[in-house]
Amino acid sequence: MSLKRTKKEDEVWKSDKVRQQRKERLAKMKAKDGYKKPIRDNNKIVRIVSILVVLAIVIGFGGWFAMKNGLRQRYAKAFTVRYDADAKATTETDEDSETEEADKEDTAPKGEVIDKITVAEANIYLGNISQQILQGAGAFSQQGQDALSQPSMYNPEGTLRDDLLLSVEQYAKSGSYNYWKAKQEGLKLDESDQKQIDSNIEQLESIASQSQVTLGHFLSIIYGPGVNESVLREFLEKNLLASKYSEQVNDSLVYDEVTVNQKYDEDPDAYNEVNYRSYFFAGKDTSTETSEEITAEDSAEPVVDMATAKKNAEEFESKVTDEATFEVEADKLGSTDSETQDPDKDATLTTAAKKAYMTPELGEWLFSDERQALDKTVIEESGGYRVVMFIEKYKPVEKVYDSRHILIGVDEEDPEKTDEKSKAKAEEILAEYESGEKTAEAFAELAVKYSEDQGSASNGGQYKEISTGQFVAEYETYCLDPARKPGDVEIVKTVHGYHIIYFEGTTEKWYSTIVNELKQADLQEIYMDVDLHTNITREKGIKYFGKP
Repeated sequence: MSLKRTKKEDEVWKSDKVRQQRKERLAKMKAKDGYKKPIRDNNKIVRIVSILVVLAIVIGFGGWFAMKNGLRQRYAKAFTVRYDADAKATTETDEDSETEEADKEDTAPKGEVIDKITVAEANIYLGNISQQILQGAGAFSQQGQDALSQPSMYNPEGTLRDDLLLSVEQYAKSGSYNYWKAKQEGLKLDESDQKQIDSNIEQLESIASQSQVTLGHFLSIIYGPGVNESVLREFLEKNLLASKYSEQVNDSLVYDEVTVNQKYDEDPDAYNEVNYRSYFFAGKDTSTETSEEITAEDSAEPVVDMATAKKNAEEFESKVTDEATFEVEADKLGSTDSETQDPDKDATLTTAAKKAYMTPELGEWLFSDERQALDKTVIEESGGYRVVMFIEKYKPVEKVYDSRHILIGVDEEDPEKTDEKSKAKAEEILAEYESGEKTAEAFAELAVKYSEDQGSASNGGQYKEISTGQFVAEYETYCLDPARKPGDVEIVKTVHGYHIIYFEGTTEKWYSTIVNELKQADLQEIYMDVDLHTNITREKGIKYFGKP
């Protein structure tokens, strides 16, 4: 009994001791104000390492998130574009050579900053430029990346990506300049422009849908990370505004009849055309062992040596006296490229030929002022001899015309697009035009709004310099009617549906050719001046260019 009591007393004593020790520990953990002291790690190294580990985790996650969402491509700068009004063209003189070293010391870019281009924008340029080269493969697909990593076509130490970077710089520089000027001129995008952008986005959405991927995924394959619909839309808006300024410059270049006629009189044969017949006798040069193999591309005759080819050509020439005999003799020898040649087309006849696209010898003979109808000759060419018969030389006065149209298609299988309903809709649109300003600009807005011709709707329904035979007969007949006047509008039905046609005017082919030539020369001078005063520099973000 006493033993049990002693044991119980020992247990109580031990419990009191443990409780007292706990109270003492808690007391030590309290501050003077009675609250619990903060826990401190006496090991500073451990504390610092812990902080660094946390920071590394945060930074790593941030970097992963930025890469995953293309934030660095979206915000990192690839290029800065500047306009230097004081830039001057340099010439290679001895004086320039002496100052070359001094010029190298002053490498800081000069001029007013007119644009900063992100890596995402640069990659959109790359995606567009590379489509043809990569044969449809996205620049940021594995196939595209493998192609971009192939050796450069110009620099033994570079890659195809480096080659395309140079092209991107040129597009970016001119685009930035035009965008800058457009803003200075107060140009803005209108409803038709926005519809064009919407149409571009919709086409990409359609392609993505056909590929069973989202638009965002499709854009990342074509244009790389960081390019979503919003970024692409902003890019398209910027470049469309730049295009509006470029078009404004183009439209400002006009030339009067005196200037055009003077240009023609300086060299008529540069614009005249000829019709002629020809037949080629292929021959092989056996005078050297290194002569190339010659194939009979223009002749059904077997390949022989040059002397025999000349003899055959001369015999052929002696037998032909007019176009009919020329055609008969050619038929005896066989038609050219019989498997691919249109059986209804005369293979020996060439029409509307220009001197610029002929060999010098052929051009000089055909365009000689001494030439008479049915003159004939044999001309030596690379790989054989050509028998030529002159028919006529003329100033091309064929009419080319400009017009706008709104197409409303007909589909009898669609109850909403029957002939009757489509005609009624065309008449409603015409009435809307007639009740408005009745200008080309007003018609263009309606074309953007209503036309079903995807090839011209976004451009206000406009087609320029249409030659005879390019459009369906009913359309052409309306536009080439001698009574037609600029500004005439009418509904014309063709196999495509109902066209509301706005006629803008006609010019003769030779006249249009010269106007375009003069315009191209002036535009080239303008572009050279812009290139002189505009410079582009690469920024740190360029290291992300063309890379996923």
